[in-house]
Amino acid sequence: MIYFNFARIFKLKGIARPFTYLTKNGYSAGYATKLTNNRVQEINLERLEKFCRDFNCTPNDILDFKPSSKDPIPKDHALHTLTKKEIDNELISKINALPVDKIQQIHNILKEME
Repeated sequence: MIYFNFARIFKLKGIARPFTYLTKNGYSAGYATKLTNNRVQEINLERLEKFCRDFNCTPNDILDFKPSSKDPIPKDHALHTLTKKEIDNELISKINALPVDKIQQIHNILKEME
């Protein structure tokens, strides 16, 4: 099953209060609620583009795939590329627990990626 996984984007971006963040950035309260609770079943391209622009992501970052046990597909099927791994909520804590030299290495890697 293909589904939207907005919660993953909020976690990756470190947004602890997505509803508040979305409403402060121009999303209606009703639509922000749907996005926050992953209750979006369909989205028009204009809204999809706005979200992708606002969060610097692509549609593939938002889409996720969970194989159905009732209707299996081959392991090498292209849809499996949409399957995402769970995001660890404790990333900041893990970074903070590292020695300073390791944090500096992470900083250097991030600078290279800019």
